[in-house]
Amino acid sequence: MTLLGGDLGFSTFKDSIIHHLDKVFDLRSKNTLWSIGNHDNTSNENFKRFTNKNKFHYYVKDETTFITINSQDSLSSIVGKQKKEFFNILNTLRTKNVVILSHKLIFMDQHRIMDSQINQVCNGPKGICDYCHNSNNFQSEIYPKLLQIKKSGKNIIWIGGDLGAKASKFEYVDKNGVIFLGNGFWFMNKNNHLLLLSNYKNEINYKFIAIDTLIKHQSSKYINSLFSN
Repeated sequence: MTLLGGDLGFSTFKDSIIHHLDKVFDLRSKNTLWSIGNHDNTSNENFKRFTNKNKFHYYVKDETTFITINSQDSLSSIVGKQKKEFFNILNTLRTKNVVILSHKLIFMDQHRIMDSQINQVCNGPKGICDYCHNSNNFQSEIYPKLLQIKKSGKNIIWIGGDLGAKASKFEYVDKNGVIFLGNGFWFMNKNNHLLLLSNYKNEINYKFIAIDTLIKHQSSKYINSLFSN
């Protein structure tokens, strides 16, 4: 699986950029999931033309439900049709693992610990613009639903992609065992990391690996060894 957290280019849907990205990531593959950011926002119709997917969609593979959130059109809140569909998916889960992908790290907003870290971690500051980390309904409406699912025995990992300018990785596991991660990179930075997930015996583990190290050791044997301990 390839999970893309958004802002793939400065103006992603320019012809020269989007066709290049398609060659790199195979955007139409079921195994390539992409949560759009402010730099690659476009109409749902245009997004579907290049990906064969809606902005909000889900995919089940290897006993894991992958849910791709659109955190741009409603400025980081999950509302309306998307909220209804999201809750319907959670209510009918048949897998033990749930991986949720969004561009903005919307879970940080109004959290007693994470909120104060937004301006130091996320690419965009707290605010009301399309690239800012906007106030949203995660804590009031979304997290209670996740907690209900967690208490039913599911494993939940939420990944945000709007990082790279200030930090390349973020990790927080709350007292209920819900895992919140962030990952992104920028070519100007020297300390870029990549988030890797491993599903072994239906248990998902994760690691942040320096991109240069991963490029140097491009083999499945090396990657598997990272999760062997």
